Amino acid sequence: MERRGLLPEQFFKYVTAPVNQDDLNIWVKANNINTEKLELFFDYLNGLYSTVIETYLGDDVIKEDKERKEHFDWCWKNLVKNFEEENIRFKYYGHHYEYFWNFFYESFYINKKEENKEKISEFLFKLFSLHLHKTKSELDMLSEIYFILEDNLTVDK
Repeated sequence: MERRGLLPEQFFKYVTAPVNQDDLNIWVKANNINTEKLELFFDYLNGLYSTVIETYLGDDVIKEDKERKEHFDWCWKNLVKNFEEENIRFKYYGHHYEYFWNFFYESFYINKKEENKEKISEFLFKLFSLHLHKTKSELDMLSEIYFILEDNLTVDK
């Protein structure tokens, strides 16, 4: 199957033009987005963000990628454990773990600018807040994250 790329003006619109509220509501319904789960997933990622930022000892202590991965793994395990205590169970490992390890590796562990800490928090808040304007690109990103987390949320039977 051949994929057709976007023309430059189409791509520009995809990443910059906000969708209107009616289209956003249609997107929510068409993708079966549960707004309560969306809030849960924001809490999950915000908890991960807070734990990573607050417990990072700095580059003078954590120098190697192996140590960065160990820090992230510790944060991740604590997060999953905290949610389990509330009877909300996420799988420990899977695509979601790899996805967010790569996200934090690129946006936090490697790119150490102080303003990036705030940008990550703002990004997550904006992405998960349905009352704020979104572009089609942001909606695609949000649905990808939503379905990754939903696939790794376990339900007790």
